[in-house]
Amino acid sequence: MRSVTNPTAFHVVLLALLLFGWLTSEVNVTQGQQLAKNAPTPASSHSLYLPVVADNPAQLLPATATPTATPAATALPATPTRTAIPATATPAATPAATPAATPAGSTLLTAWIVSQQNSPIFTDATVNVQQVTAKTVNGTAYVCITTDKIPDYVHTTTASDIAWLNSRPKAATDFRSGQTTLSAGSQVIFGADVGYRSLGCAQTDKGYGYWPPGPKCPTAQNAERCFPLQPTPASTSCKTGLGDIGAWVNGVAIFNWGDGFSYNNQSVWQNIAATLEAYDLDLCVGHSAGGNYHHHFHPSCLADQLGDDGSAHSPLYGFAADGYPIYGPWQAANTLAQSCWHTRDYDTPASSSGCGSAGRRTCLLVDETDLSKGTVAASSAGPTTAQSVTSLSGNLFVALSGIYRQDYYYDASCTAEGGATLDLHNGHSHDALGYHYHVTVTRAANGDLVPAFPYYIGPTYAGTLPAQSFASCSNNQSGPPGPPPRPAELTHPDTHE
Repeated sequence: MRSVTNPTAFHVVLLALLLFGWLTSEVNVTQGQQLAKNAPTPASSHSLYLPVVADNPAQLLPATATPTATPAATALPATPTRTAIPATATPAATPAATPAATPAGSTLLTAWIVSQQNSPIFTDATVNVQQVTAKTVNGTAYVCITTDKIPDYVHTTTASDIAWLNSRPKAATDFRSGQTTLSAGSQVIFGADVGYRSLGCAQTDKGYGYWPPGPKCPTAQNAERCFPLQPTPASTSCKTGLGDIGAWVNGVAIFNWGDGFSYNNQSVWQNIAATLEAYDLDLCVGHSAGGNYHHHFHPSCLADQLGDDGSAHSPLYGFAADGYPIYGPWQAANTLAQSCWHTRDYDTPASSSGCGSAGRRTCLLVDETDLSKGTVAASSAGPTTAQSVTSLSGNLFVALSGIYRQDYYYDASCTAEGGATLDLHNGHSHDALGYHYHVTVTRAANGDLVPAFPYYIGPTYAGTLPAQSFASCSNNQSGPPGPPPRPAELTHPDTHE
């Protein structure tokens, strides 16, 4: 495994500053305050994601500008302040760690979005992060957040959003009236009814109508998530598992690439959630598992909140369970951070990543980090790249390379190029930022951003998970907490999600 540079003083300073700002009390946010950011946020800077796999950006709908005829805007709640830590909090003996060029949308002395404001939809929940404290357990210092994991997203719909919603393969039954109740220019508060027949929720549940059939409505989690004050590079391989593997700055859970299921339930070809759950997501590309709201890939509505428009290095988006920070997709102005994980070529018989017969998924890589070691027969064959598979919500997907975890390999020569390229763990170190992960996407010809495996962390952690971590290493992607529970009527005999 590629070793990770020891954490720089910057990370220690950054997290120490978090402690200083929030040790004594919670932060109260007054009505009417606005989210602090340096870059303006467009009315909508993203369109809905279609089911996509890496290297297939053409599957994404083009972005469409909001039409001039805009319906009356929904009354919106005040947005809580993203609390900044004063520069004066830096200990006198600590050298300055702020980069010479501070990324737009973040001062790098900004971390959690702290709020005492209730959600207008989930009235028993407080949005974002409620409290940040310090703890020392068995000699290890932690920064801990308390959160209900309910965001305060507001999405302004575009014409392409509406077209995508109404052209869903099962729109006739996914929506109560066969189509969304929204129109282009609608401002949608997180959890507001958009017309879905939310079979995973009771009609009396808060959030009914915001999620398509399948996912349950989220609930207030009152969760504590603790991160090591000083990340330690991993000495052994630790795969990300199911459930929380980190937290975004608004307290929302970060989930990894998987949905907990595999092709024909053989635990050989493990599902990629970004593809097989594409029609199970809300307008902000998230959903809940057991009430725990989370994202599996690029959190587009959070990007909007943070003003991350690609004009500079992305701001801080959150922290992984190992304590390393996660930044958005931009390495620099108009330059995306680049994942060095690629899809296998099953369609070319002579390909070193394929299985010798065009389109066949009959072999696994001996070492996914070194193609020269060859392949070994899989204990159970996967679908061919021409076949279609059916998700638990009854949607069909062509099984192109990239739909399963075993469809990917790591290219060390890509990382060696430096610059915007990332390592085995989807991170790198540059300038004064020290080691950090990036959200990863690719850019389609029309400018749309397409999620790229492994999406942000992994598939293994760069750092060591501390003893008190909320996450754990995993060698198996089967079993709970897994994907959102589904109602019985959605069960399908050919389901592979």
